[in-house]
Amino acid sequence: MRFHPLTTLPTVICLCLIANTALARSGSSLDHRVKKDTGGIYAAQDAVPITLGLLVGTCALWGGTEDRFSRTCWEAGEGSISSYVLAKGIQVVTKRESPSQTDDPGRWSAHINSGSFPSGHVAFTTALVTPFVMENFEAHPWLSSALLLLPAYEMVARVKSRDHWQTDVLGGALLGFAVGAYEFHRDSPFVFTLLPGGAMVGFHHSF
Repeated sequence: MRFHPLTTLPTVICLCLIANTALARSGSSLDHRVKKDTGGIYAAQDAVPITLGLLVGTCALWGGTEDRFSRTCWEAGEGSISSYVLAKGIQVVTKRESPSQTDDPGRWSAHINSGSFPSGHVAFTTALVTPFVMENFEAHPWLSSALLLLPAYEMVARVKSRDHWQTDVLGGALLGFAVGAYEFHRDSPFVFTLLPGGAMVGFHHSF
């Protein structure tokens, strides 16, 4: 059984981001510099979303639109790309300076091209795993919930690299979840409308 959304995407995104932006601008005690660390486990922070994106894209093309798992891959792929584009657009508007640029989390400068709020990496990863969590939660609650460790890792890693403040990654997670949940609850992914007949036979039928 699929979850039922409590509200619409615009409402969810606006409420989440307005609340989180207010928290960030208020000089929240959540935001503080941490010791920079991009080695060890944190070295994979770019590889994780790239690898997940490639896996989901391969799954979608291989399975086509004929089964539920492949359909979830389409939802995850579309949601992750959409959330990343949205995050980058918001960064251009907000222009928040990152911890690598300043030790003051309250600096929102008009003199930079793109800011750090919200995190695109976190938004992408969260939106990608959300449809899989929602699709499989009832049958496999622990296994599906374990997927949330991936965006959690990205949140920690992006703060450790000093690319983002704590409220940046929180905003990215909220944005990614909202977009991922919306994709899951749509009648079908938007990309399906671009396909001939609204469907695609997977590559696996060719072998």
